[in-house]
Amino acid sequence: MMTKVAGTKNYAVWQDVVDGKVSKKIADGINYRYSHIQSDQLIETKKNRYWRIYVNGREVGYVNEKFFARNQIAVPKTVSLVRNEYYSFFPKDAISYVTNGMGTVIDNEQVQVSRDSIDCATPKTYKVKYTYGDTSATVKVTVRKSTTEGIADAEVVNSFPAQEGTNDYKTWKTHYGSSVNYISPNEYSPENDSRELTSGDLTLRTRFYQPVLLSVKDPSDDNINRVGHIPEGLTVSQGWAYTSLLSHTNLNNGHIVGYDLNNLKSPYNAQHLLDMSQKAFNNYVKHIKVSPYIPIGHGQAMGASDKYIYVLNNINTIRDGRPDSEELIQIRKSDLQINKIWTIKTWVGDQTNPRYFQNGVMMSDYEMYTVYRDTKNNCYEFWQLTRSGDNWYPKLVGKTSGSFVNNNAPCQGLTYDPKHKNFYLAFNDLIFKLGRDGTLKQTYSFDTGREIEGMSVSGNKLYVNLAQRAELLESMAIK
Repeated sequence: MMTKVAGTKNYAVWQDVVDGKVSKKIADGINYRYSHIQSDQLIETKKNRYWRIYVNGREVGYVNEKFFARNQIAVPKTVSLVRNEYYSFFPKDAISYVTNGMGTVIDNEQVQVSRDSIDCATPKTYKVKYTYGDTSATVKVTVRKSTTEGIADAEVVNSFPAQEGTNDYKTWKTHYGSSVNYISPNEYSPENDSRELTSGDLTLRTRFYQPVLLSVKDPSDDNINRVGHIPEGLTVSQGWAYTSLLSHTNLNNGHIVGYDLNNLKSPYNAQHLLDMSQKAFNNYVKHIKVSPYIPIGHGQAMGASDKYIYVLNNINTIRDGRPDSEELIQIRKSDLQINKIWTIKTWVGDQTNPRYFQNGVMMSDYEMYTVYRDTKNNCYEFWQLTRSGDNWYPKLVGKTSGSFVNNNAPCQGLTYDPKHKNFYLAFNDLIFKLGRDGTLKQTYSFDTGREIEGMSVSGNKLYVNLAQRAELLESMAIK
């Protein structure tokens, strides 16, 4: 099985190719332009080459090879790196995809790059060339000049008052729940019932069951081919729900999937991509977008603006105290490809007291909130990062004493409600509501046994994504 990338021109998809002739048109290929396309068979006729394609995991038919984006390297025009002598950038992180002459996505390891890594200690601009066969592309990579960017005043941070928190809430170390009909990524059936969860003044209802896989169910597939099944981050924007998906827990690359909830009204239909009628499928997948295999990070750090999705490409194995920069990746909503990359850093005073963020939320093209657990002082810090030009400047805006939970469970979701100026913080199936300064306002406990994998506020509603079959929950109006 191989992954293909659709081009920009429409070609018919045929049910079969027999004796050199196509038969029965079943779809317009352009409807699959933003889908995950795979293939496992080539049929050559006297005039054309036809590939059997699978779309979002469903076998569809045969399409002319000219339908695919062939001999292309998709990279952003620019990458902007914060000055940091303790960090190097790897240019292959900027690749959305590279295709060969058949429109097949090839492994990034086969791409030649003029620089394997870029040292971020000294301000400089590089022209990095990417080459595969006769195809090439160039990215302008700049190490920024500022020596103060990303450095917060230590006295201000250390004297910032911590609001009273808690260590008392009990939670579990290993999930014990799942949706009713989900056993494992290899054994499941569609869900037929919605759920309603209530704790205090917060009620969450099922809005959308996501497909377990959006690729052919094949355990031998490599990571480029496989889409799913582990949700990480979530952002809801302009009626679309975007989630980041990993296929294995040890990866940092995966896929962003967008679902147009403006048109996908039923909570259940996405589970039936393999068995709905061809006509229904052709229409349904126009409202789903799947990104290429790109860096998405291993934490719950996403957000959106009018035109872009953002992910913080964090590494969950980074040890506390390392002064690494982090990649902030801007992804076009239009085609879910990388548009630009920045790196950011947050140091308190200097590199000996860094902050590395696993959870965050982009509020706009110029503002981001993040959360950091300060284990030395047993508190959680809430940071605002604002962009000026290409520079990102951190400011501590809130602090809460304690660890919230009693077993050191990691935070698994952060979002911010700008209308009421509240943060929402998730640990397994617990949610805490806090004021912008870190004041603990409310605690919500949902006995699901399922991990929360990302939260988002949109349209005065809180959205929560559950794991062990990804299930999007939606609240009523929040206060």
